[in-house]
Amino acid sequence: MWNGIKCLNKRKKEGKKPAKGISETAEVISKAVADKTEAAKELTKEAVKTAAETTGAAKELTKEITKTAAETTEAAKELAKEITKEVKIAARRKARAAAGKWHRMIGVTHMCIGAIVFGLLAGWLSYSGVLETADRMVSDLIYQSIARKQSNARIRIISIDEKTVKKYGEYEDWSREHTAELIKRLNQDEEYAPGVIGIALDYSEEKEIASDLTLVETCSIYKNICFGVSAEEVEPLEHLKQQQFSFQKRKHQEEESDNQISVVERPFDSLLEQVTIGIVNNTRNSKDGIVRNAFSSVQVGGFEIDSFATAIYKMYRDFLGKEYKLPKLDEDNYFQFTFSKTSQEYMVYSFCDVAEGKIAPAAFEDGIVLVGSYIDDSTFRAPNQRGTQMHELELQANLLEALLEQRTGQQASPFFTAVFSGFFMALFFIATSYSSIILTFVIAFGVITAQFFACWIVNLLGYYVNILVPIIMVALISGYNLILRYTIAIQNQYAIEKVFKKYVDESVVSELGKDGRIKAKIGVVRKDVAVLFVDIRGFTSLSECLQPEQIVDILNAYLELVAQAVAKHQGTLDKFIGDAAMAVFNSPNNLADYEYKAVCAALDLRSDAAALNEKCEREYGKQVSFGIGIQCGEAVIGNIGCDRRMDYTAIGDTVNTASRLEGAAAPGQILVSEELAKRLKGRIQTRFAGEYMLKGKKSAVLTYTVEGLAQAE
Repeated sequence: MWNGIKCLNKRKKEGKKPAKGISETAEVISKAVADKTEAAKELTKEAVKTAAETTGAAKELTKEITKTAAETTEAAKELAKEITKEVKIAARRKARAAAGKWHRMIGVTHMCIGAIVFGLLAGWLSYSGVLETADRMVSDLIYQSIARKQSNARIRIISIDEKTVKKYGEYEDWSREHTAELIKRLNQDEEYAPGVIGIALDYSEEKEIASDLTLVETCSIYKNICFGVSAEEVEPLEHLKQQQFSFQKRKHQEEESDNQISVVERPFDSLLEQVTIGIVNNTRNSKDGIVRNAFSSVQVGGFEIDSFATAIYKMYRDFLGKEYKLPKLDEDNYFQFTFSKTSQEYMVYSFCDVAEGKIAPAAFEDGIVLVGSYIDDSTFRAPNQRGTQMHELELQANLLEALLEQRTGQQASPFFTAVFSGFFMALFFIATSYSSIILTFVIAFGVITAQFFACWIVNLLGYYVNILVPIIMVALISGYNLILRYTIAIQNQYAIEKVFKKYVDESVVSELGKDGRIKAKIGVVRKDVAVLFVDIRGFTSLSECLQPEQIVDILNAYLELVAQAVAKHQGTLDKFIGDAAMAVFNSPNNLADYEYKAVCAALDLRSDAAALNEKCEREYGKQVSFGIGIQCGEAVIGNIGCDRRMDYTAIGDTVNTASRLEGAAAPGQILVSEELAKRLKGRIQTRFAGEYMLKGKKSAVLTYTVEGLAQAE
């Protein structure tokens, strides 16, 4: 085809007409060529269009890849931050767990050592008796109070008082018919007769034969009479519990003891044969001079004589038709007893009134009557009335009532008391080692109550346990634990404040805790302040070029400079906002010349930035610079937020303007408002920076660049 076309073109150049057949063929060929050419053009257009679309898709794909790569890089950075944060959190948790384990171990060790120390101290105080006098006083108060509430014995006292002496004369000069008449009066009505009449008067010598005979005959009729006798060099003899003692003197059936009474002033012989006798002076003083102990019987030349109270007790139990139970004795054959009443609590009648029938016999019905003299000076110190002396009859009445109510026993051994107190105090220390103040007092009350109950139970078993030492130890342990907890609380508060000051400015912490306790509540005040904002310029681009750890190092160094500059000029570092920081001057504490100090802090920051910039250039090959904005004026200061989360900060137009000035400031520039420049005119060097349309402001704001301080400054 191409040869034909060439031939045809040659003939045209030569001026020759092509042959008819050839001509037609050529036209067909030309038309075909034209069609092919047109198709080629269309194909070329399609190819160009496809290439363009492919190029666009490639560009879009490139953009997507770039975007995805950026997002991946950012995600990687965030992931690195999160991993770093998680590592730090895990490390802190591990440290806290280790510290908690250590604290628990220290706590258990302290608890065990404290329990041993205080238990041993309580045991030593109880065993050594160093507090015996005070301990006796407290124990007496408690035991006597319990006995007083339980007292119900019908014991009456008939006294030879001044009224009787005035009427009958001195007792030594009496006719014994007066005593006989008294006995008859008390026993004249069998229905109202007392169970026992104990007479603690001296009848050792005979007097008038007629009066003595009258007394003997009267006593022979009534068998409820017991006479008290005095003894010298009293040595107690262990009582035979297996034997039943008569109310008369009798031969002791065991081997005689070498400890005997040398002299007993018995009633005269004819009277002695008709009555029961008992030794009156049967008590013993404790080391503090107070009567707490007595014996129940003594050996007298082969005979055993009961004490006055013991003899009456036996007679009265026999009158009631009941068996008697003698008290437990200590190694010296004494027993301890509890006083029930004071001198003023016994019913005391005048001897002459009863003898003359002025007192109704019913007053003494089925009871015990003690007769004696109130004129002599035979008195004793009793544990239930330390301020006054107790008469011998009242002492015998208390002793008799203790026998009747079974409130007798013996002092617990020092070893038992030591173990008893030490055990209770060790338990108390353990129970209160980690208790709150209220729970400590509750436990203390419970332990003291349990101590009293245990002492009461032990007393029912026939033993007396001193009570003061446990009370003192409870107070001592409670005080120790409270002081220890207070000291720990102070240390914890100090530690919390120390950590708190790393997150909140020290002046804010001081303001919140100005009354000694950290308290935060929502509330604000209006105040004129100077607000400073500072920001690292180009921080975003810097972050893209450095590793997160390097960025953190730069940021920490920068924020350290900010904190130092603000603190140096007595400002309050309000908060860190990413790579920016906010400081307030004249809040929360009043600060003189706060506008000037805010500018001084900004100048220090700018000068210190040079050293930081040099470090970053040397270590990371990057430069950093600051932009600073300062505004002064009224702002709202205080705790802002909610109960769950609040900030001590400043808000208002002054704060917003300072932030916008910082945003408009160039690297290394300190931009201040016209108001601040006016206030510090002549004190700082400024240069007009121009008018700025700050975000949120309706009109332009005149600004000034701070060059430095005036030379006069």
